[in-house]
Amino acid sequence: MQDNETYNVGSLTEDTLRKLEASGLRMTVQRRHIIEILTSSQCTSPKELWYEAKQYVPDLGIATVYRLINRLEQIGVLSKNRNIGMQPVTPSLGTLTDGHGRDLKRPGAALDLTELVRLGLIAKGAIGHNNVIQLTLVGDKVNVAVVK
Repeated sequence: MQDNETYNVGSLTEDTLRKLEASGLRMTVQRRHIIEILTSSQCTSPKELWYEAKQYVPDLGIATVYRLINRLEQIGVLSKNRNIGMQPVTPSLGTLTDGHGRDLKRPGAALDLTELVRLGLIAKGAIGHNNVIQLTLVGDKVNVAVVK
């Protein structure tokens, strides 16, 4: 992780906190402050985040900041980019073509990527009809989380 990297932050909700805890990370006061700062400030590097967080948690180590950033990336909540600022990352549907390159979108028909993926997972038997999914973009990968 470089100092000139910035981060795209997805929704850091209670669901995210549960995901962090499910991934084996105990939610401490230090980590909560870091997450709150990530969602509310314009920090552009781990060092800036660390400096700001130290106002609330004076004994905070920079390694804690780096570890939390890495874990948020692993669970698909945070995405690193270079010099574009902090903004929510939401995957959207680009082109949809068949094997011959023909456009499969009907004119005027809006397709939602999340719903398209959900229907595909239902068709493959991976989830049930009542399941709701959430998509997050991390780098060039789309992570799928079954919310309920």
